[in-house]
Amino acid sequence: MLLKNNAPSNDDINEFLSLIKFRLPEGFIEFYRETNGSDISTEENYYILWPINEMIMLNKDYEVEEFAPRFFLFGSNGGGTAFAIDKETSHIFELPFIGMSNEDAEFRCTRFSDFIK
Repeated sequence: MLLKNNAPSNDDINEFLSLIKFRLPEGFIEFYRETNGSDISTEENYYILWPINEMIMLNKDYEVEEFAPRFFLFGSNGGGTAFAIDKETSHIFELPFIGMSNEDAEFRCTRFSDFIK
């Protein structure tokens, strides 16, 4: 099940793109042009994808730059796992919120469309 938020404005997207200094995974912005984050649930998993206009602040709040500077968080499983973009490769990884570090990242996929399937 996919529960989408209302689409962000072009200004929100352009502001976000102007603030990040890395390449996003293929399909990321296309997804966010249609929805400003979402909740996705399957029989096995639950995903909370944060609104684009909250991601930068949430990364600051979670002190990602201090603990896992190679990554940029964009959501979570609603529990102890964060979903992140590797700023060097644009690949998608999982990171634990507690004990967050570059070394604890686990590769998920290369394209955003594969992630949301």
